[in-house]
Amino acid sequence: MIPGRTELADDKTRRRRRRAVTAAEIIEFLEYLAPPGLAVPDEPYGLQVGALTAPVRCIVVAPLASFDALSTAASRRNSLLITAAPLIREPMPAVRRDNPVGAKIAYLVEHRICLYSLANTYAAAPGGFDDSLAERLGLAATSALLPTNYEPQFKMAVYVPEEALDRVHQAAAEAGAGRIGNYSHCSFQTRGTGTFLPREGASPVVGDVGRLERVNEVRLEMLVPQRELQGVIAAVLHAHPYEEVAYDVYPLRNPGVLYGRGRAGELPLKVSLDTVLAQVQDALGVESIRCSHRPDFPIGSLAVASGVSDGLLWQAMRAGAGAFVVGSASLEDLMLADGSTTVLIDVGFPKSVTPGLSRLSAQLRGTFEGDGIEIVFCP
Repeated sequence: MIPGRTELADDKTRRRRRRAVTAAEIIEFLEYLAPPGLAVPDEPYGLQVGALTAPVRCIVVAPLASFDALSTAASRRNSLLITAAPLIREPMPAVRRDNPVGAKIAYLVEHRICLYSLANTYAAAPGGFDDSLAERLGLAATSALLPTNYEPQFKMAVYVPEEALDRVHQAAAEAGAGRIGNYSHCSFQTRGTGTFLPREGASPVVGDVGRLERVNEVRLEMLVPQRELQGVIAAVLHAHPYEEVAYDVYPLRNPGVLYGRGRAGELPLKVSLDTVLAQVQDALGVESIRCSHRPDFPIGSLAVASGVSDGLLWQAMRAGAGAFVVGSASLEDLMLADGSTTVLIDVGFPKSVTPGLSRLSAQLRGTFEGDGIEIVFCP
């Protein structure tokens, strides 16, 4: 697993409690987990059917917009169906019932079901589809096969009176500031003197209107990822005792949290292909698995990628993986794998994204169940 941000969803879960929930609020949470701005182009995502203002009482999570998933959503009121793959992949000149996609769109509209397709960043994001698949297979993945993007980082500096330093520092950290790798609450603190002159209409916590004040203050500096910036600023302003808070935000060039497709890692022991296949079948509940070939040498490393391979087999081969578990292999992948030292193992799209959707369901449950929202996972 790529270190750094897998715990953020749990933190966000604890902070959010809403009484009335709309599709827009749920989408805001989904896009917090995996910002669409970091997505690889050419993959449709977002709200494909419905309205942002639609009230939601049930969230159905499924790999695809299958009729089983649609009927599950239709059996509840005000449902939002979240899928790992888009139903609508290209512009449609008409919605017709004699077209399989059109028939599903008509069904969604008739039953007032909103449909949201996750951005492909959810596969690449920490804690997303690829990480979850690696974890389910017991793989201690140490790297991404193909880095795709880095989340922009900022540094926030705020000037705090000494007696309020701990409170402001804690509030900023809980909102997501100061995380570096496996460390939290990271900051740099410099003591100095702050000056201010309250003018007419001010209500100063310290000093009097019309008199220049000098106060012992601390400059508190912390790293903040882009998606947490507004929340951190709000938390700092709330915890700070001053009527007017002095703070600065600087964009940084150093890379933030890595987003990347595929995961690779070493197995504890070299094992036969049959052992690997048995582990995959048991972990994912797969009845049949398609393999490119059966080598006579043991496998010591494994690579995984949820969903469509998107050319990641070549990256797995370059990484020296003994086997590559993927959700959907192309004909080109099969030809590339034939005779190579990397065995291609195709488990099917739904099974490859199921661990990630299961985790997402738990995150949604922890965030919105307190608002009376039912969460249904439909594998």
